[in-house]
Amino acid sequence: MGSTSLLQQTIGKPLFPNVLWSQPEHRSSAGKLAIVGGNSGGFNSVSETYAAAKVSGAGTIRVLLPSVLKKTLDKIWPDCEFAPSTKSGSFAAGALSEWMEFSLWSDSVIISGDLGKNSETAIILERFLNEYQGPVTLAKDSLASAINVPSQILEHHDLTLVLDRSVLGRLLKEIRYPMAMSSSQNIYQFADLLHSLSQSYPWAIVTEYEQLIFVAYEGDVSSTPKANHSLIAAGTAGVVWRMQQPGKPFAALTSGIYALFSPDAL
Repeated sequence: MGSTSLLQQTIGKPLFPNVLWSQPEHRSSAGKLAIVGGNSGGFNSVSETYAAAKVSGAGTIRVLLPSVLKKTLDKIWPDCEFAPSTKSGSFAAGALSEWMEFSLWSDSVIISGDLGKNSETAIILERFLNEYQGPVTLAKDSLASAINVPSQILEHHDLTLVLDRSVLGRLLKEIRYPMAMSSSQNIYQFADLLHSLSQSYPWAIVTEYEQLIFVAYEGDVSSTPKANHSLIAAGTAGVVWRMQQPGKPFAALTSGIYALFSPDAL
C-alpha cells in the first residue's frame, strides 16, 4: 500500500510545472546566495555547492572560506572571500563577524560543510544559529555539528536540512522522536516518517533513500528519482529555487531538484 503522504515526480512528469516556468529570467532578481564552509583539509562540499548554485540560476554568489585556503584559492576562485582560521585550518572564533556580514547581505545562506571538528568552529555555528534568523541551510558535517546544540535547530524557523540517513538517524535520537528509521523500511514508510517529522518541526528536509531524493515540509513529501548528482547538489538546487520563490517553499524545493536532474525535460 502506498503512502498518502508521498507525491512522486518523474522525468517528464513534474509535480509543479507552473513553478518550473516561474524562475527569474534576470540575474538581478535571481537572489543573493552566501556559501560558508571548508577547512585546510578540504573544501569539496563548498565547490560542489557553488557549482550546483551556478547551474541552478542563483543571481549572485559569495563564498566564505577559512583564511588558510587563501594562498591556494585566491587567484583561481574570484568569488571566494576569507575569514580568520585556527592553526588547525578551520574557522576561528573571530570569523563570526564575517559569517554575520555574509548572512545579512544574502537572501539565503548555505553552511555547506567540511567544517572540521575544531571546537572554535562549533562555537561559531552555535552562536550563528542563535543570532541569525534568516534562511539557513545546514548540510553535511555542519548539520552533524549542529545536532550537538539541538535547541538552536528547534528554534530556527527558516531552516533547510540537507542530510543523509545516518545524520537523520542521529537527529531523531537526539530529539527523542517517537518514530524511528529501519533498514527494512520501504519508500512509503520512509515518507510517512518524513511526513510526521516535518509536521512536528518547522524544518524543510532534503534527504535520500532507495535512489530517490525526498523533500519534506509541513507534512508534504515529494520524491524524485536520483540522477547523476549528489545529495548536496540536489539540496542546493532546491534551496536556490526556494530563495527565488519564497512563498512556495515545498513546491520550489521539489521543482529545483527536478530542474537539476531533468534540464532537458523543461
